[in-house]
Amino acid sequence: MEPVAIPHSIDDPIHILLWSADEIVPFIVSMLTGMLIDQFIPGLALGLIAVKFYRRFRDNRPDGYTLHALYWLGLLPSRAQTIPNPYIRRFLP
Repeated sequence: MEPVAIPHSIDDPIHILLWSADEIVPFIVSMLTGMLIDQFIPGLALGLIAVKFYRRFRDNRPDGYTLHALYWLGLLPSRAQTIPNPYIRRFLP
C-alpha cells in the first residue's frame, strides 16, 4: 500500500480521502457507471484500476499534460478570446 501524501505547501493539489482531486474523477465515473448498469462492485474494482493507470500516466508526464491533451482533442471547451479553436491546426498569415 502506498503512503498517504500529506500536503506540505499551499500549492499542493487538493486531496479528497486518499487521492488528489484529479485522481478521483476516474473512480467516481466508473462507480457511477457501475451503479447505472447495476454492477456496483465491478464498477468499484474498475475505478481502482483506472486510478492506478491514471496515476502512472500522470506521473510520467509534465504538469498540465492531461488538460493540454483534452484541449487538443477538443474536449475542453473555452469561450475565451485568447484561446484559439483546437481544431485549427495551421495558422496562415
